[in-house]
This record gives sequence, C-alpha cells and structure tokens, in this order.
Amino acid sequence: MRVFLTGGTGLIGSHLAHHLLTEGHEVRALVRPSSDASYLTGVGAQLVQGDVTDSVDQLADSIGGCSHIVHGAALVYSGGGWEAIAEVNVEGTDRVLSAAAAAGVEQAVHISSVAVYGNQSVKPDEDQPLSLTVADGDFYARSKREAECVARRVERDSGLTVTVVRPSAVYGERDRLMAPALAHILRLPLVPLFGTADNTLPVVYAGNVAVAIRLALESSPGGGTYDLGMDYPLTQRALFQLQAAGMGLRPRFLRVPGGLVEGSARILTRLGFGTPGAKHLPLDRVARLALEENPYASRRAHSQLSWNPPHRHADALERTGRWLMGGPDDTQEST
Repeated sequence: MRVFLTGGTGLIGSHLAHHLLTEGHEVRALVRPSSDASYLTGVGAQLVQGDVTDSVDQLADSIGGCSHIVHGAALVYSGGGWEAIAEVNVEGTDRVLSAAAAAGVEQAVHISSVAVYGNQSVKPDEDQPLSLTVADGDFYARSKREAECVARRVERDSGLTVTVVRPSAVYGERDRLMAPALAHILRLPLVPLFGTADNTLPVVYAGNVAVAIRLALESSPGGGTYDLGMDYPLTQRALFQLQAAGMGLRPRFLRVPGGLVEGSARILTRLGFGTPGAKHLPLDRVARLALEENPYASRRAHSQLSWNPPHRHADALERTGRWLMGGPDDTQEST
C-alpha cells in the first residue's frame, strides 16, 4: 500500500506511520510548515507540505499516486470556538476525503472517537444512530459526529470506501494530552484513586490502535465502523502504578469515594468547569468513565479485523513513563 496520512505528527499518526513502514508499506504524510516532523522523517516517511484547510484540488495533487488514505488530523480539545474546530474537524474531513476520491484512492480510514456517543447511559453500539445527548460545550464530540456524517456522505456520493475507527482515550510515546496529565497527577503528594480503582478503563495504547488501522486498510471490501476502546483490560489502579514505575516514582495513593467524585463532578460541570487540559470534556463524563467499567469492548474489531494487539499495558505504560522523563523513544525497538 502507498498510504497518504493526515495527522502524522500526532500521537496516533506517528505510531501508525512507523507501523506501516515496518510492515513494508509506503507512507506520504501531509505536514504543516510549522509542524515538527522530525519523527516522521526519522522513520522514513515521505513528507508533503500542506494543510487540511487547503483546497480540494491542492489536496488531490498531494494525494495523487496513493492507493489508501488515513485521515487523522483534528483539533482535540483545543479550547477554540466552534467555528475554528469545525473548519478543521468537519470541513477538513470533507476536503481531504473528497480529494482522495478525486485522486483515485481505493480505500480510506477516518479516525473518529468514542466521544461521538456523547453523554449516554446505554451501552455503546457501533450500529446505533448518533442521536444521543452531547454536552453543549463539547465541541470536539459534536465535530467528530458531524465529521462522520461527512465521511459517509463522501462515501455515498463518490464511491470511496470509508472505514471509521473510534478510539477511546489513547496514550503512548509522543502523547501531548493524557500521559502528561497523568504525570502531573502522579507527582502530587497524594494521588487520588476513585472508588475501588479496580474497574477497567477505556484506555488503549497508540501502537495497538495503529495495528487496528492497518488491518482496516488491508481489509476488503472495507467500510464499517469499529470502536477501539479495549486492547487489553486496564484497571484504574494499574494505569497509575505502571506509568509511575516508568517515571521512577513511588506514589502514595488516597482512596476517594466514588459517590463523592460523581457528585462533585456534576456540580462542577453545572458551574461551567471543564477538565484540565481538555476544556470542553465534561467533568461528569470523565468521572463516569473513571468509575465505571469500560463500555467499549471492541468485539467487532477483534472479530472482524482479527485485531490481536501486540503491546501489553505493562510494557507500554512503562515505556511511556520513561519517555516522559526524557528517556529514549524506544518505540521502534518495541514494535
């Protein structure tokens, strides 16, 4: 495959570029002039300058000659207003996939998010309509929903086959959101554990997400929608302990009753407070995901894509912790 990749300088994209190249595929990555593309260059990806805000014709020229495309570029909890987020996440999806169709690409993977399910109490299902409640200020979830609708419209109108993958919270080397936030918590004098801390969390390793995306690209005839929220079970307690080990920390834990966490999160959400580092992610949703069992079992990805993730959390979280402390990026050795 010759894969055109947007979002290659991000967490999932950088892991995907490396994985595809190690599997013998070619990668051409769209990068903005201001982006740090040193990792992509180091693993052997071909770079082409551009942006998802470019015209369809410009993007089609950049994509020309590629057989597949993965569209992962998006603003994630940027703190910007709806117009700025929609321009990249929604309109950018339209431009990129329309350009891919015009360039004769065979198959596309659109990276969405489990955020599209919104604030719901029912069990998530890839086949259910996306009609449940999304918090007013959660522009990211809204944008990813609308982007999926755009992707399906382009698929219907152009004939380009589009597979949608919906990762949950993703961590790993080169993470700019989740792992650094955990590192900040782990440096506290007392690290809070919510409820029993033995519940499984909707957290996946970026290297495992990359494998699922490659399998989706290789599948025929493609299409479909896949949650990627369970590579291996990971408890709240293990998440903290394993990353702490990689950082060389021995944190002291403080148990916080689950009812207190939920009640406080509801009050703070009503008062307009958001999640630190993820302004538009509602605190009550974070609290629910932190306390309940992982609802994104990912059975369809395991059964239909034969997704057998190669990376266990015990290794991946410790590697991530070492990377956060300035250690070598040993992703290549671990893939």
